[in-house]
Amino acid sequence: MKKTILFLVLVLSAAQAGGAPFSDPNKKKLTVAATTSNIGEIAKAVGGDKVDVEIMLKPLSCPSNVDITPSMAQRVSKSNLILSHKWEKWVDKLKREGGERVRLFKQAETEGNWMIPYIHIRAAEEIMNMLSYLDIDNAKYYEEKYTRYAYNVRFAGEEARKELAAAYGVKVISNDKIRDFLESFGFEVVAVYGKPEDLTAKKLKSLITEGKKNNVRIVVDNLQAGASTGRELAENLDAKQAVISNFVLGGSFVNTLKDNVSRLKQALK
Repeated sequence: MKKTILFLVLVLSAAQAGGAPFSDPNKKKLTVAATTSNIGEIAKAVGGDKVDVEIMLKPLSCPSNVDITPSMAQRVSKSNLILSHKWEKWVDKLKREGGERVRLFKQAETEGNWMIPYIHIRAAEEIMNMLSYLDIDNAKYYEEKYTRYAYNVRFAGEEARKELAAAYGVKVISNDKIRDFLESFGFEVVAVYGKPEDLTAKKLKSLITEGKKNNVRIVVDNLQAGASTGRELAENLDAKQAVISNFVLGGSFVNTLKDNVSRLKQALK
């Protein structure tokens, strides 16, 4: 039932955006432009050699506020499917810059932090359904690739949970974008902060007070928002500082998850 509903949503979205199932006599492959590495690396893993994927933003950049460049508009103009997150408001401008003729702009509906393994698997299923709709001749291929990918992500998630068994109940302060990731592995996030420019002297003082009251042991920064944002806070609390990524690095979700776990384990010592 879930896949049927998603299929109908895709049909309606395609009709609204002027899209249609993949049929391009000038191309042998479906081409996808993905706004972030979280989307793009899933599309690569599930699409395999049947799909060409372009990732618009570097994984170290913050994808919430983006200036549209000519190269980004060009990637859109050459793609059959443009995939983005729902919170990337700048994509509306990209539509105007790149045009919508015979292209389908689709926002991923999967909610939550895609670095959490079970949410990442949900996102992979959604993208698999999109590819299968647009390229129905290769639907079985995409489903098989998704099944293998989901198994690897699930296994990595189980291993990560074992590695972070000591994290349960450990009190931390973190960047607001990674709070749910940390909580999914048992950390207790007692306070959060946003971008570096939002961490005013007043906010810092408040976090220090909260951290001391709760005996916070670790301050965790989001790499995409600033690797040194929480350094002063950690120093004031005599706590460890860890920096983890909220987006896939190096083309591998599994390796990025392992690296995040390794950094958090080091901070737990």
